[in-house]
Amino acid sequence: MNCRDIVPHDHLQKSRPMIEAIIFDLDDTLYSEITYIRSAFATVAEFLADRGMGSSHQILSLLEHIHWEIDRDRVFQHAARRLNFDPAWIPELVRMVRSHVPKIEIPPETCDVLVQLCRHFRLAIVTDGHREVQRRKIAALGLDSMMDVIVCTDDLGRPFWKPDPLPFLTACRTLKTNPSRAVFVGDHPRRDIWGAARLGMKTVRIVRHDGYFRHHPDLPEASPHARITHLSELIDCLRSGPKSSHHAKKEYLLENAA
Repeated sequence: MNCRDIVPHDHLQKSRPMIEAIIFDLDDTLYSEITYIRSAFATVAEFLADRGMGSSHQILSLLEHIHWEIDRDRVFQHAARRLNFDPAWIPELVRMVRSHVPKIEIPPETCDVLVQLCRHFRLAIVTDGHREVQRRKIAALGLDSMMDVIVCTDDLGRPFWKPDPLPFLTACRTLKTNPSRAVFVGDHPRRDIWGAARLGMKTVRIVRHDGYFRHHPDLPEASPHARITHLSELIDCLRSGPKSSHHAKKEYLLENAA
């Protein structure tokens, strides 16, 4: 973790300009997206198993393998060839994924972090994806009640998905804060980090061990202010006070901002 150049709120560091809001991406930021993928594919696997395509366990393993190792965007096309089912089923499988009620839970770590942050900052989510899908994820994770603002970019229109500035500005305006007083936390180097940084927001990139974009390098023109692997590390970035020798060689995320 390398923290630099952002300013805290409240008792965290009263003498400096304030950060007023923390804005989060959703997938692979507040939870591991792989849990949603497994939930969706499990629904599809049951459907295909009922139609004689094999055991649901084997089908689920195949779908996950295709998604993570072969082609994330054409999973069902590859599966149709492997399992020899009619490609005409694919639109129904897509509808099934988008309409299913996801069996996902908020990680305890995320819950703990949000509970701590909400005492000092306004909180928001800015998330890409089909609005119905993202809203079901948010509901399943119980995030509705933990956020002051939720922006699903699909509500603004596909041209305004991240990294377009509109969703970031929409969140800041609704939170009644200037982008320069907000921190954005996300996993994608372009959509999240570059998109937020060009508006003057401070940025934190989370690189989970199972995150889909974990191997994507930071953009030279938009290096994040901090890089973390667990959401709980965000608290360390936002905390101020005397530095121990352990922290002597790194700058704190919320210090020394203009």
